[in-house]
Amino acid sequence: MFVRNGFKKHHHHEETDPNTDAVLDMKKRSKKVKSKKTQHPEHDHYLMKIRRGERLYKFYYFRPIAGRREHFEYRILAKEKTNGMLEMVSYNFKIIGGVPQKTSITRVPDISKEQLDDIVQNVMRKTNTSADEFEELDLSRFSTIDEQIEFLKQEDRVDTMYLM
Repeated sequence: MFVRNGFKKHHHHEETDPNTDAVLDMKKRSKKVKSKKTQHPEHDHYLMKIRRGERLYKFYYFRPIAGRREHFEYRILAKEKTNGMLEMVSYNFKIIGGVPQKTSITRVPDISKEQLDDIVQNVMRKTNTSADEFEELDLSRFSTIDEQIEFLKQEDRVDTMYLM
């Protein structure tokens, strides 16, 4: 028997609590805990998850003439949540060696429509974006997510392998 911090050690895995004289089993147990895979957002193909009742709102594409050769775009995607607020994701997109790359991913979980408009206007001002370098895709006119996805498919704007 050994004593450590007031606890009496009986065997290699049992101790006695000095307050209660209860023998405590100190064996290490393997906990079956699901480990969350921590992925960098750049490697998460699902940039935005749409939950029941939510719809896409608007997509914004900034395509500076200087980056056209690499197919560079700055994209802002927004969805409307059931509480009327928006969730926004923005990122840089370009194709390197035929492979699409997403970098500098930013997520804003709660933003109003007015705040989103301010952000878009601010990006246009700061980057001196001209009309031919900017595209707004308004998906709010569709009443269901299914109609929105169908429209995106028809416009060849969605990679169906990422739809679940």
